[in-house]
Amino acid sequence: MAKLLLDFSVRGQQTKEGTRVKLPLTHEEIAEFIGTTRETVTRTLSEFKSHHLVELRGSTLVIENRKALEEFVTV
Repeated sequence: MAKLLLDFSVRGQQTKEGTRVKLPLTHEEIAEFIGTTRETVTRTLSEFKSHHLVELRGSTLVIENRKALEEFVTV
């Protein structure tokens, strides 16, 4: 999930808050793409949000802490 968000961020816009990107997929579509359930996608995004890694505003994602999110990829 973290890798997918980082891949999306390549086309993102850098702001003082972090990297802003429009999510091109719904939670359901993300789940199908990475081979999990929509509930897991929603839960994981909530976990990332609680750790201040990302912020969601509708379909706009802001990656607040890219370095910490990258650590999820290497785990």
